[in-house]
Order: sequence, then C-alpha cells, then structure tokens
Amino acid sequence: MPVKGYDSVNLPSGLYNKVKALVKHRTDLGYRSITELVAESVRKRVEEIEKSAKPNK
Repeated sequence: MPVKGYDSVNLPSGLYNKVKALVKHRTDLGYRSITELVAESVRKRVEEIEKSAKPNK
C-alpha cells in the first residue's frame, strides 16, 4: 500500500532495474531514491508535453 500522500504505478521490471542501478551506482546524479528519480523524470516529461500541447479550440 502506498505511503500517505503518494500513489503507486507499475514499471516493467527491466526499466525498474535500470533506474535502481542508476540510483545506486551514479551517486553523482544526486538522486537519493528511485522515487526521486522517477518523480523528476515524469515531472519533466509532463512539462514538455504541456509546453508543446496545442490549445483546444
């Protein structure tokens, strides 16, 4: 069950393992957790989509 204030999503195992390895081995990136990396990645992608979205008419 997710922590209060959070929801959960499912990732393919291969992708999860890549993210986990990045957090563990690339400490220079500054991510303290898998959640932190995934949240920032999703946030940035959503911003890209919102900026490029055509306004509804």
